[in-house]
Amino acid sequence: MIFFNHGPPEEILKTNLKKSAGKKVNEDVDELTDSEIAWRKFIKDNNYVAIGTLWDSCDGDKDTIGKVILLPDKQSGGIKSRTFVNVTFDEEYNGGELGISVKYNGKDLYDNKWDFCSIDENEEEEDRQVFCPYKPGFHAWITDRKVPKYLPKGTYFSKTWLTDGDGELVACGFSEFVL
Repeated sequence: MIFFNHGPPEEILKTNLKKSAGKKVNEDVDELTDSEIAWRKFIKDNNYVAIGTLWDSCDGDKDTIGKVILLPDKQSGGIKSRTFVNVTFDEEYNGGELGISVKYNGKDLYDNKWDFCSIDENEEEEDRQVFCPYKPGFHAWITDRKVPKYLPKGTYFSKTWLTDGDGELVACGFSEFVL
């Protein structure tokens, strides 16, 4: 297997911090939702480098329900992503589908879908986060993913979505980062 030198984690974080700061320049602050303002405060207060956002809808009026950050992987070196999600479900969810689509430098790289309720059933019990059914109410997740060293340098863009058992959209998110 070929491994690429992405450079030190600090360099990758600095590049992505500049990239995310540049996106905010043309925003109309009056149009930001309270949830987006709260998440941005969380990111700033913790000196995180945000690379993505999760919402309760993909278009129209939407509330921010999470953020994706990059941080150094102190255990195994390199970098990892961490996804924070805080969401309140209005109804019970007994199933659904989680999908992801990844592009590398604008070209399709990876697409997949999983049954949401069984997505992590092969994990050790203490590492599992998905336990269906989900009752109405508040739920929170924090998930880390190692950024593999075999990924080449370039720009990565991902879209994720979660649907309920009837195929209705529950959440969606986008992330973009540079190696």
